[in-house]
Amino acid sequence: MFWIDPAMFLILFCLFFYVFSSNSITVLHRIYLLLHIVFMIWPIFQFVAQTASNTEYQLLFLSISYVGLSLLGIGWFVLTLFFTGQSYVIRKSRLFMLAIPALASVAAIVFNPDGMFLSINDTIASGKQLQHGPLYWVMIGQLLLYVAVSFIIMIYKLRTDESKRHRTLVRTVLIGLMTHLLFSLADLVVNVLFIDYVYRYVPLVSVGMTLTAIYLVHAIGRNKVLDIIQIAQRDVMNTMSTGIIVLDEFDTIIEVNKVIKPIIRLRIGDKLDTATIALTFKDEAAKDFEAFFNEVRNRPMDRVEFELELKNDRFRHIIIQSAPILDQKKAAIGRVLTFQDVTELRLLVEETNRQNVQLHDRNRDLMLMQDELSQANKKLEQMAITDGLTGCYNRRYLLLQLEQEVMMNLKFGISFSIFLFDLDYFKLINDKYGHLVGDEVLCSTVNAVKGALRKTDILARYGGEEFTVYLPHTNREQADIIADLVKEAVESNRVQIGAGEPSISVTISMGVVSIEHFEPSVIDDPKAYLREILAQADAALYEAKYNGRNRIVKRKLA
Repeated sequence: MFWIDPAMFLILFCLFFYVFSSNSITVLHRIYLLLHIVFMIWPIFQFVAQTASNTEYQLLFLSISYVGLSLLGIGWFVLTLFFTGQSYVIRKSRLFMLAIPALASVAAIVFNPDGMFLSINDTIASGKQLQHGPLYWVMIGQLLLYVAVSFIIMIYKLRTDESKRHRTLVRTVLIGLMTHLLFSLADLVVNVLFIDYVYRYVPLVSVGMTLTAIYLVHAIGRNKVLDIIQIAQRDVMNTMSTGIIVLDEFDTIIEVNKVIKPIIRLRIGDKLDTATIALTFKDEAAKDFEAFFNEVRNRPMDRVEFELELKNDRFRHIIIQSAPILDQKKAAIGRVLTFQDVTELRLLVEETNRQNVQLHDRNRDLMLMQDELSQANKKLEQMAITDGLTGCYNRRYLLLQLEQEVMMNLKFGISFSIFLFDLDYFKLINDKYGHLVGDEVLCSTVNAVKGALRKTDILARYGGEEFTVYLPHTNREQADIIADLVKEAVESNRVQIGAGEPSISVTISMGVVSIEHFEPSVIDDPKAYLREILAQADAALYEAKYNGRNRIVKRKLA
């Protein structure tokens, strides 16, 4: 087991080099690499401590390894905040406050007062010489505190975050942390609590760190979870119609998009040689190009713009812009050159007639779109006032319509009637045949009722299997006739429920209210009067149900 620690360090070092060399380093990469460096501290100094013959040097190297170990908790916590999209929490003042437990552990390790953190007793067996004091358990406590908070944050994000990318990031960190925690707890049990039975150091923490790093690096490479910014930037640059060249402070090309390549042949890593590039243009264009870059050199901190006229394979007008890239201290660290083809704008005057024709066509298309939108709005309005299943009006529309109608009827003394009916034993149909058959029965019943009503009557679904019919300009005798027609139409209606199955029919119970005479006081509160009418119809309906169903109960309101 003596060679396990250096082997784990070599693996961790190779993984660090692989991540650093094979990725565009983002903030998330930097945060992970910092944690990875802390991983590497433990195995290398554990190995060095084992090879040291002097007790003081052993204690020094072990203390350095434990300093790295004590920083793992805050490292995982910071990694969790960044990977869960909560990096805004980490400011300089807050980070110091959050790191106080870890820094306290580091101080305890460095100063090690009276050996209260770690000591070496070279008078006993080599496997038991390492003695852990009470401050060691304080370090373990702060590590568990950071791990617990990190677990809570990740579990909460997994339950609440709907972003697939964020959930992938969180799962990656969660699995890595769980792997590391399991090996660390196993190391605590084997190398500390039960060292009397094991008699030798078993490098479980080093193995756990290495396996965790292998998993995280594999996840980073497989899912590209940390490359979203670079991928988005590259895709945006390559889909833009504007050519872009990014230079560093030494005029070395560090990025160029696809649009610029047909204009100027450039490669990333080459130095931008303006004199050589100017030779690719003809006549005045070469002189103008050189003059533009002379202006850029004379005004390095300013935005410079110039229009270039090219006459190569075809006539072109190009607007070149140069803008400095500034760091946080407002110092120039590079420059962005943009090339925008404005040829179409310059040729616009010559193509006025063609553009007018296109404008006419677009106006016509716009009118067609407006007509389609108008039709769509009408459909939406119709959907807003109708029941989605049966196609008849919904309760909201009925009540709004009745409020207006009742006011007019009361004002001019016009008779009207209201039916309130529902299907008898409809729940038994749903229970026996299923809700699909129940929906078919509702729709078929609505169609049968519509066939018995007049065009001026309004049928609305009041709720569930309950329906309302408003009959304008209808007295009691007329309402009685229509109510009987509706009841007979429903009763004689047959609903096919499937191949080889007998058809079924339903009956309805109905409450009928007719209003032929009005009191002047009713006009003061028509809404209350409407509620009274519907309450009377509802009472009549329940009376019909109570008396055996499949019947009509009629009432007349003065």
